[in-house]
Amino acid sequence: MGHGGTLDPLAAGILIVGVGRATKHLQSYLACSKTYETVVLFGASTDSYDCTGAIGQRGPYKHVTKELVEERLAQFHGTIMQVPPVYSALKINGIKACEYAREGKALPRELESREMTVDECTLLEWFGGGQHSFNVLGDEELVQAPAARIRLKVCSGFYVRSFAHDLGIACGTRSHMAALLRTRQANFSIGRLTESRDLVTALTYADLDAGEDVWGPKLRPQLEAWVVANPKSTGHINGRDGDAKRRFMEEKELRPKQRFRGEWVADTKKERIKQQGGKYKGKWGRKTANASTTAVDTSADVHAQNVSKAASLPAEV
Repeated sequence: MGHGGTLDPLAAGILIVGVGRATKHLQSYLACSKTYETVVLFGASTDSYDCTGAIGQRGPYKHVTKELVEERLAQFHGTIMQVPPVYSALKINGIKACEYAREGKALPRELESREMTVDECTLLEWFGGGQHSFNVLGDEELVQAPAARIRLKVCSGFYVRSFAHDLGIACGTRSHMAALLRTRQANFSIGRLTESRDLVTALTYADLDAGEDVWGPKLRPQLEAWVVANPKSTGHINGRDGDAKRRFMEEKELRPKQRFRGEWVADTKKERIKQQGGKYKGKWGRKTANASTTAVDTSADVHAQNVSKAASLPAEV
């Protein structure tokens, strides 16, 4: 069993799980695009870039409006450079960056910015001061701070927490991520999204809690479709499936024969041994089983004859 990408402790939503031979296909889900819905709360930033950390910096927020946020969101659309948060699983000298942060140690070097692709960056909902309950930190100064719900369609490796942090700076204040929901990963989605007919509705915890009578009929078509799309291999040749062996033989027939010193060049080990005229690799270095037996029997006969001759000789006086 394995997964196709973890979620932050704060996050909810799609989590792809693979069992059996399907675990070999999970790598493709790690590298696929994803869709998120996040809530950004303005007025303060934290060390973890979300509401689970401690407040680090504060900023004015009365000038932050819906129009300003929509204008600044355009800066995050397309190809951008993004610096990962310190509280991340990225390793520095073999140690996760978050472990340095939790132990209060400085990073050996700064995390480098990375190129990311954002296909969608849309403001879904605007919350004025006092019109929401996203002040998870319980800070009195953030009671009247505005918040925004934003949908992001991003590439693999994108940190929504860094986006929430950077959006506040772009708006002339500070901000952090207050909520995160992964609504789509590859072709799995939450609810009845109409982006594509190829999307598959994922199971929910409510379905699993209701029992197999509920989640079984929903999951069975998905499993059957996956098995049809990914048939089981009938055999492996040096780590390759049977189709690879067939393709190899077809390519071998198409390849032109080559000569070396007047002899055909063998393509396989078996052909090389046959070309040398021996049963084993290196016909002069190993005798056949029959030849070895004959040699032993002959030696035994010679030894018996010598003993017989020695017994018939007269004893010397």
